[in-house]
Amino acid sequence: MRVRNACIALPGATEPFRGEVIVEDGIIAAVGTDLPASGEDVDANGLLVLPGAIDPHVHFFDPGYPARETFPTGSAAAAAGGVTTVIDMPDTSIPMATDGASILEKRDALSHASVVDFGLFGGISGLLCDDALEARIAEMAPLVCGIKTYATSGADFFPRVNNYQYSQILPLAKNHDVTILVHAEDWDFISHADADARSLGATGRAFYRSRPEAAETLSVLSVTELAAMAGAEMHIVHLGTARAAAIVAALANVTGETCPQYLEFDCEDLERIGAPLKITPTLKSPYQKALLWQMLADGRIDFVASDHAPGTVQEKSGDSIWDAYSGIPGGPIVFLYALSEGYLAGRLSLARLVEVTSSAAARRYRLDDRKGAIAAGHDADLVFVDPHATTRFDAAASPSLGKVSPWDGHEFRGRVVRTMLRGKTVYDAEHGVVGEAGTGRFVAPRRQDGPETGWKGVPRW
Repeated sequence: MRVRNACIALPGATEPFRGEVIVEDGIIAAVGTDLPASGEDVDANGLLVLPGAIDPHVHFFDPGYPARETFPTGSAAAAAGGVTTVIDMPDTSIPMATDGASILEKRDALSHASVVDFGLFGGISGLLCDDALEARIAEMAPLVCGIKTYATSGADFFPRVNNYQYSQILPLAKNHDVTILVHAEDWDFISHADADARSLGATGRAFYRSRPEAAETLSVLSVTELAAMAGAEMHIVHLGTARAAAIVAALANVTGETCPQYLEFDCEDLERIGAPLKITPTLKSPYQKALLWQMLADGRIDFVASDHAPGTVQEKSGDSIWDAYSGIPGGPIVFLYALSEGYLAGRLSLARLVEVTSSAAARRYRLDDRKGAIAAGHDADLVFVDPHATTRFDAAASPSLGKVSPWDGHEFRGRVVRTMLRGKTVYDAEHGVVGEAGTGRFVAPRRQDGPETGWKGVPRW
C-alpha cells in the first residue's frame, strides 16, 4: 500500500514533509518522495499525517464493570479520536492484574475485544507487599509496560502503598527492570484535610480543599526521593500541580504525564459544573494551567494521557460532590485536544505534538521499536488530520459508554479524518469506526538493553 499526497510529521521535524509512505504487511517500509505504488493507493489529499496517538493511561473496566466501559466501546472511541494504542490500568478489572497469571488471563480475555492495539499495566497494592512481592514483580515485568501503585487510594480493594512499602518495592522493580507508576497524593495530608473540607459543604470548592496542590507535591517529593535512593525508574501519572511537575523534571529516573482536564479546567470549573468534572487528583487553582502548558511545551512534562475512567449517568449525578464517582471519559479527545489547543493554538511545535501524543510514551513504555514514529520498520499506525476543519464533540454520539462528559459540546480545532492501525483503516470520518473488535493486538514492552542509565539518559544513582 502507498499513502501519497501526505503532509507527514516526521520524527523531530518542525514542518510537515510532503511525500509518500509505503506500507508492507502492516509495517512502514519506506518514507520519501516519488515512491513506486505498492498495491492499494491511498490519497491523503494533502492532509496532515501523524503517527497514531498512544493513550498510556486508560481504565476500560474490562472484564468486570461493563456498565462503565468495555474494551470494544472504549477502544472504538479511541480509534475515532486518532489513538492507535492504549495501555490499560490494572485495578479496574476483574481479576485485577497483580501477578503473571492474572495478567495473562486479562490479556487472553481481551484478545478479541480491542479495535486498537493494547498494552497492560500490572499493579501492586498495600495488601500485596508480602513475602510473594518479588515473585509477583518478576512475573509481571516481561508482560507489562509498568506497575501501577497508589500513594492514596479511594478503593478498599486496592489500598494505598505507604512510604516504607515503596522502599521495599522500588529496589525489586530496579532488579527486574520495570517502571513503577504512582498516583501521587499524600495520604497523611488528605486524611486530615478531608474532615475540615467536608465541613465547608458538598461543593466542588470543598472537594478541592480536601486535596489541594500541597497533597500532590508532598507525595511527589517523598516517592521520587525513594526512587532516587533505589536507582529505580518511576513515572508520576496525571500531574496537575506545576511544583510537583518541576520536581519530576529535575530527576533523571522519573517521568511525568498530565491530562487535558488539568490543562483546560480548574477548581472554579469544578465548583460550577460539579460531579461531571469530579476527578482525583482533583482540579487545581486556575493559575496552574498556564504553568502546566509551558512545562508540557518545553519538555519538563513528558507527555499527555487521558486517564479515561467514565462513570455511569447515575454515578455522575446527584447534589453531593462527596458521593459522586470520580472519573471522566477522556480517551475520545486526548489526541484532538493536544492537536487543537497545543499545535493549532501555537502552544506546541509540530515536533513536540508528536512527542507528547505518541513518541515520548512509546519510549517510556518501551514500545518505540514499533510505535510512536512514521519511520521505516515501525507499525503503520497513522492518523490523518484536517487542520483547517473543526470538531464539535458529542458525547452521545461517541462509541464510549461515558456519556457524562465535561467535553460534551466542546469545539476543537482540527478534525480526525482517518485512523489506520498497521495499515488498516479502523476509523474514517464518513463511515465512523470500521475496525472490528479483535483488530487490535496485545503489545508487550521490549526489554532494556545497554548500560544502567535512567530514562533521560543520565546514569542512575
